[in-house]
Order: sequence, then C-alpha cells, then structure tokens
Amino acid sequence: MKKQMLAMAVFLASGLMLCAQGQWEVSIHYSGWSIDVVDTAIEDNFVPDFDYYDPDKGKLNFDSNGYNYGLEVRYFPGGSNGCFSIGLSYERNYFRGDLSGSYVETDNQGNRIDVEGRGIFDFNPHSINISLRWDLWPRLRIHPYIGFGFGFGPLNGNMTMVTTATTHAGGNTLMETRTETWTLKEAIEELEEEEGEEFPLGFFPVIQFQFGIRGQIAGPVHLILEGAFYNGLILRGGLAIRL
Repeated sequence: MKKQMLAMAVFLASGLMLCAQGQWEVSIHYSGWSIDVVDTAIEDNFVPDFDYYDPDKGKLNFDSNGYNYGLEVRYFPGGSNGCFSIGLSYERNYFRGDLSGSYVETDNQGNRIDVEGRGIFDFNPHSINISLRWDLWPRLRIHPYIGFGFGFGPLNGNMTMVTTATTHAGGNTLMETRTETWTLKEAIEELEEEEGEEFPLGFFPVIQFQFGIRGQIAGPVHLILEGAFYNGLILRGGLAIRL
C-alpha cells in the first residue's frame, strides 16, 4: 500500500511539474472533524461483539472525535489570478471513538447483576489525497472557493472491547471482566470469517467536498478557512504560500 501511494504521488507530481508556466502553492493545515462514515461502520459491525453484554437490554451510546493535519502542494495552471487548481496532499488522520452502556438484571430471589460495556476505537490512517478546486473571483484579496477530491490510505488502528459483569447474590459480590484487543486488520479478518464474505474495502477511502474562504495576509502568504465533508463534517484552517 505504501509503495502504491508513493508511486501515485511521484506520478502526479511529475505531471504537474510539466506545467511550469503556472504558479505553485504550498500549504499546511489542521482540522477537527466528526467521522459519520466510521461511526456507522462501528455501530453496525462491532456492537454485537461485546461479550456478556446484551444491547437490547441497555442502550449503547457512541461518542467520537478526531482531527487531521497535512501538507499540500497545489498548482494553478492560469497563474496567480487563475481560477482552477489541482492539489496533492499528504494527510495524517486520527479518530477516537467511545462506545459505552450499562443495565441491571434482577431475579425473583433479589440477586442482581450490573453489566457495563465499553469499546475504545483508535484509528490513525494516513492518506494521499488529490483535490480539484475553483477559486471564485480570485482577483479579490478575500474570496471564496469550492472543490472536491478523493484519496486512499492503509487501514491502521486498534480496538479494545471491555465487558464487566458484577453479580450481587447472597451477600457476596463477584466481578467478571472480559477484555479483548484487536488491530483493525485483525477485526476485519474476523468479520470476514464470521460473515463468510470479504470486507468491501481493503483500504481507508477519502471523499472530500470543500467550501472555503481564502484571504491574502501579506505578499504571498494567505490564510485559508474551510468547511468540508471529509468522510464526515470537518472544520479546517491553514496557511498557504504562493511560490
């Protein structure tokens, strides 16, 4: 996967370098996001894997957050006042999800079982992305832009599932805890074995739609503020320098 990503990056960079009459731009950015696609995949595929926990008896609540940062090289074929540009970026993506819930079971003898379940999901895929962008009214010092892009990267991450059952019976208390940890690759292989079919994707896909505003700070330095769909909602800020 890494060799494929490197080959694609070299190919695209070589192609862009042939267009020397335009203008180049280098930028760095940082983003905060919520990843709806990953949220749905976790809830659909991994909730049933809780040992001793019955999701029909206690609702499981999902909470997530994430961020990413990256470096982008962008080329404007039309020069400094050009509208269209194509960009190639390297992104580091981080996602943390927490799945938790609890419920209580009792019997006719007054015995009670307190059940708690928690899942921790840490994903950290990196990706190579391509984006096409159109600056609207690029001659203005501050102007909006729109764009879209796509990319891919390896599936990197870890998951831990913990279920705790505390039994209160006859004045005694017994606690049982079951903990399992997988890499994302191991979890997918286990799902494939259980379902009898291959996981549809062997890589981390990226689909991106952008709407942003860029403003010239001084000389070749520009500030970029962006809202986008990037496998979920994302807010991004960055600095760009025209070369």
